[in-house]
Amino acid sequence: MNSPGLLMVTATFIAIALLTYGVMLIYRSRQIIRDRFKEPESHAAVALLRRDEGRDTLKKCILHWLSLSGKWALKSPDEVSKLRSHLIMAGYRQANAPAVYFGIRALFALLLPLPYLLMVTVQRNISAPALALAFGLSGLGYFMPQYLLRMKIGRRQDRLDKALPDVLDLFIVCMEAGLALQAAMNRVAHEIEYSYRDFYSELQLTVAEMRAGIPQAAALKNLSTRTGVSSINSLVTLMIQTEKLGTSIAQSLRTHADFVRVQRSLRAEEKAAKTPIKILIPLIFFIFPAMLIVIAAPAAIQVVKTFLPALKH
Repeated sequence: MNSPGLLMVTATFIAIALLTYGVMLIYRSRQIIRDRFKEPESHAAVALLRRDEGRDTLKKCILHWLSLSGKWALKSPDEVSKLRSHLIMAGYRQANAPAVYFGIRALFALLLPLPYLLMVTVQRNISAPALALAFGLSGLGYFMPQYLLRMKIGRRQDRLDKALPDVLDLFIVCMEAGLALQAAMNRVAHEIEYSYRDFYSELQLTVAEMRAGIPQAAALKNLSTRTGVSSINSLVTLMIQTEKLGTSIAQSLRTHADFVRVQRSLRAEEKAAKTPIKILIPLIFFIFPAMLIVIAAPAAIQVVKTFLPALKH
């Protein structure tokens, strides 16, 4: 099978998978909104509970099989600990998350070359290059979840970083109203439950650690470790130092909120300054040749039509 056919089959498979995933996400988000504003009828609540139980059962079954297929890779404790920290940064805190991760990698390694192998089998074109391409697709599928995990971590950290100034403003209001730090965290988490889900879960976990008896400084350091965001790390360091020195936390948070906003504007200016350099490559290789063809092609055709008969004579 030629390479254009292989690219077409692979692109079709990836496009169908991404389209299905996007439709599922849209349906799930709309279903959550409908359930939130639904009237509290008893039979509707029972039906919703049964549907959620069915989904949870199916999800648990799938995760169980994925964890069983990925336990073979859990050998080195150091690698598992490092992987678990990355999964926590991505928002996956389940105990079997590393096993499920390796199970997904094995599943991708089996599924990605499957359409190509089916087409080769149907066309009866099984050869050594075809098998080599199938192994290459399998390797690509095995390493694809690693790239997706890094992308998931980056997007989640970006959401946390963007939510930080608004969260700091709510902290300042709560602290100036006389609430303690733990009560302020609980109140802020309640206020941002539907707007910043990632920050809400992190603050809820931090409050739960404080209620469980973990010292406040250790719980804040755990928050910084779980997120891996530099701005949150700076905030945690500021709060710990402010508590040790006995100064006003509200005033320190107000100063830090101004600093975070200035830092965000500087990052935006930096990205804007990099835009001309980033657009240079598509401009040279894609836009400029098309414009050159549109502008110069008619003139070149007229020149050829004019001078070609003279050259023949």
